[in-house]
Amino acid sequence: MLPPWPSPVAEWHNETYDAINPSNKELSMAGKTIVITGGGTGIGRETVLTFAIAGAKTIHILGRTQSSLSETKAIVEKEIPGTRIVLHVADVTDLASVEKAAKEVGSWDVLVSNAGYLPKSKTLKELDLADWWQGFEINVKGNLIVTKAFLPQRNANSSLVGVSSAVVSMPAAMLEGGSSYVTSKLATIKFFEFVAAEYPDVHVVTLHPGVVDTAMNKKSGIDNMPMDDVKLPAHFILWAASAEAAFARGRFIWCNWNVTQLKALKRVEEEPLFMTSGVLGWPWA
Repeated sequence: MLPPWPSPVAEWHNETYDAINPSNKELSMAGKTIVITGGGTGIGRETVLTFAIAGAKTIHILGRTQSSLSETKAIVEKEIPGTRIVLHVADVTDLASVEKAAKEVGSWDVLVSNAGYLPKSKTLKELDLADWWQGFEINVKGNLIVTKAFLPQRNANSSLVGVSSAVVSMPAAMLEGGSSYVTSKLATIKFFEFVAAEYPDVHVVTLHPGVVDTAMNKKSGIDNMPMDDVKLPAHFILWAASAEAAFARGRFIWCNWNVTQLKALKRVEEEPLFMTSGVLGWPWA
């Protein structure tokens, strides 16, 4: 379909498609160890299933709630028997619990930093300071803690996928009440750009996971919008972690964009800052 939002490609997706199908041999994760935060529900749960379909050897799931993690494990083991699923109850804002999980995991090949938080949509006049700051605790500090704890144990040719949001591209006037979520998700992108710059051996990509019918999106009040199928972001995350997405290293991409057309964009080769964060207009030329 044609993009409903400004897009660098002509083809837009709301559902998964052949190029990002986890059964593709180009996307195989056979023999690999995967780590996924926020894997107990929603997009995270579907991402665990996706990597299992792609043949991952072991998938480690981090989350705060044992019951939801156990549900994910049961679903995946029923769908893809033989997949080794290891659960780690951990809060991404708690360094000790994440370091404990990292020690238990050991070496890994793909890290998906998926855990996130959506504060209540309130203007500066109305907002609750603790809830507003929680957006930064999870979306920024959480990504920092997870990345810092796990990077030392990475295998060669490892991949790190961060999750942000398309709202960072939109003017503040369109997003009343969204100051915490939008600014923390913008910081998420810039943070992972630093990770890519400081760890040239790691394939780092940040992405927008679409608009999916999850508990978090219901909280946002945008559940009346057209929704993307949950398989789309999950399959896109798999693709983003693969060698097929090598051109997107250090960049921010949307799961709705057609990956074949994305790979063909000349601007990716010609403009190093294309699809990265910064102040509009810079370098003022």
